[in-house]
Amino acid sequence: MLKEKGDKILCSFPEPMAWKFPNEFIKEIPDLKAICLSTTAFHWIDGKLARNLRIHLTNVPNPPNVAAESAIFSMFGVAKKYAITFKEKKFEYIPSNFLLEVTNKTMGVIGLGRIGSRIADLGKRLGMNVIYWSRKTRSERYKYVTLEDLFMTADFIFPVIVLNNETKKLVSSKLIDLMKSTSSIIANINSGVVDMDYLLKKVRNKKIYGCALQSSDKTIGDYEGNVFPIYINNWYTKETVEQKMKIWIDSIISVIKGKPINLVN
Repeated sequence: MLKEKGDKILCSFPEPMAWKFPNEFIKEIPDLKAICLSTTAFHWIDGKLARNLRIHLTNVPNPPNVAAESAIFSMFGVAKKYAITFKEKKFEYIPSNFLLEVTNKTMGVIGLGRIGSRIADLGKRLGMNVIYWSRKTRSERYKYVTLEDLFMTADFIFPVIVLNNETKKLVSSKLIDLMKSTSSIIANINSGVVDMDYLLKKVRNKKIYGCALQSSDKTIGDYEGNVFPIYINNWYTKETVEQKMKIWIDSIISVIKGKPINLVN
């Protein structure tokens, strides 16, 4: 049916396709005008190929609040060493086991888009000093710094930049090595922009304070050190599902009207 003539818009869920949209599928469908993804992530489809074939590709930007709340929650989990206490089931009240308070600490946000801006806002309300690096967005509310300065200065680093071929492992081992031993990375939004193997090694060897990440198959007990994993369902709130559905429908309608929104290619 998809190979019949006539304009088409594909509205795709990733799970039935195992998060892999085959290039052959894109090439073989005639008169394909757009692919409207149901997800925020779009790394599972070849956007460059779609652009070359003049096929619009849209996504569903995550409503910023749920992602920001998850990131702040993860920061507290790392600051209080919840993972270590949970695994060891004991706690010694000695100076080397001091936990962290986030007030008056420095938050470093990488990518000041909708989610990054919300994280920065929540951090500021918590009494944190907020610095940021962003490719395009600028804000007079916070101090703009270079990536190198951010990693040398921040106590809690939040990579919130969009994951694509250019940003994959943007947070490299070189940048991670600039961090203070008391600093942490909260990478539960776009873990792919971080060299996670290297980051986990640094946490395991107690070279940095800790980290947070998102996982679908591992729990706290599967990691060594102060690693705070959260399950991938953290976005699943009634408010977010309703907002994402509306955004997806609006994207499909915009393509039909010839004025596509939420384009990612």
